[in-house]
Amino acid sequence: MTKSLLTLTALSALTLVGCSESEPEFSVNQITVSDFAYTMNEQPAVSITFGKDNDNFCDVTLYRDDIVQGFSSTLENKSSGNLSSSCTWNKAYYVQSSKHPTLASLTIDKLDKVNQTANIKASLKLVNSKTLDDFFEIDDVEIKVSGEQFMNLITKPVE
Repeated sequence: MTKSLLTLTALSALTLVGCSESEPEFSVNQITVSDFAYTMNEQPAVSITFGKDNDNFCDVTLYRDDIVQGFSSTLENKSSGNLSSSCTWNKAYYVQSSKHPTLASLTIDKLDKVNQTANIKASLKLVNSKTLDDFFEIDDVEIKVSGEQFMNLITKPVE
């Protein structure tokens, strides 16, 4: 009887969580780092795309010169600077804006060339490009880059 009650309680809790009105948790299931010659403001740049799947993801672009351990940058209420970010989530497109309370923050906590791994943290608060009043927000999402994607991160492609 106790085992049945415990199972029923667990199922009820899962059902209640499933009915919640909150946004889905942002999970990083896919990470891709650009492997082609790319520029931002006429300077070599690299783009890191991370997210749940091909339809729900974020993209952060930064200068190749900023790919060093300890790099940290935060842009508040700006649409341009040394970071460019956007997210596509639930068929909506979100961007940085100088006219809305947006945020783009990126920190490279670890850049290990021997083991070919990087730990990057990203926080974003972006505005819906159509409605201009809905926001998409992630806070301190960990992006672990390794292997081929790590090499794309640290290697400047030949133009």
